[in-house]
Amino acid sequence: MKKMVAVVIFLALITCAFSGCAEEGSVEPMPAPAPMPAPMPPTMTKQADTAISVGGGTADYQYIDTDTDQKIIHRASLSIEVVDFQASSNALILIVERSDGFVSDSYSYVTGTGLKRGDFTLRVPTDKFLSVISEIEQIGDVKSKHTSGQDVTEEYIDLRARINNSERQEQRLLEILDMANNTTEVLEVEREIWRVRGEIEQLTGRINYLENRIELATISVSLYEQEPITHSWGIRDAFRAAFEAFVSVIRGFIILIGYAVPILILVGLGWFIKSRLMPKLRMKGKVKE
Repeated sequence: MKKMVAVVIFLALITCAFSGCAEEGSVEPMPAPAPMPAPMPPTMTKQADTAISVGGGTADYQYIDTDTDQKIIHRASLSIEVVDFQASSNALILIVERSDGFVSDSYSYVTGTGLKRGDFTLRVPTDKFLSVISEIEQIGDVKSKHTSGQDVTEEYIDLRARINNSERQEQRLLEILDMANNTTEVLEVEREIWRVRGEIEQLTGRINYLENRIELATISVSLYEQEPITHSWGIRDAFRAAFEAFVSVIRGFIILIGYAVPILILVGLGWFIKSRLMPKLRMKGKVKE
């Protein structure tokens, strides 16, 4: 009897073991996670005024490339003392022309001591800005130098975006103009088109100005000849000062005479009347009496 019970228990254990293996083999693997959607490129931004059609499931996005190179306006100014103004100015112009630049403005003059001076405004390509300055410094003795760079990248990108949006607005207004039904609507839409076109032209003019300043750096150069060094005991200056003082005294004396002559004439006239005419008048008066 005990042997029979042991056999039954053994068979039951074998059956449970096989059923457990079957269940373990029947377990299906978990599905792999769905791939994440690709992120938007970092250099692309969606405009705030983007229109999305929900019903149709499509979207009209306006992307702007913000991966723009840095926009810098370079300027420099130098004051240089030279021995020969004409030779130095010729060398300056040669440097500018060799760098594919040009002289946008120049002004020269002669001082009271007979020395020549001049101011030049140069425009050179930005990539040759530093090399041109190094060459200019070799012309003479640099007395002062100043360089600066103005970052206009943010303004440049903003202008591009505003032009793009204005052009889209203009295109939309032109489409509305084609659908106008009467003269009033046509005039209103045309007036709005003119306004938008004016904004586009204004923004375009500003961005053209920035592009010109960015592509061509501005260098202001002042050249002047060296003042001669002279040693003097001051005798010549003393004679000059004495002569100027003498001239001043004579000038003052002449002015004094100009003021005194009318007064002397009046005084003399009064004395003549008192000493000459009054006695005669008195004498005539007595005779009559």
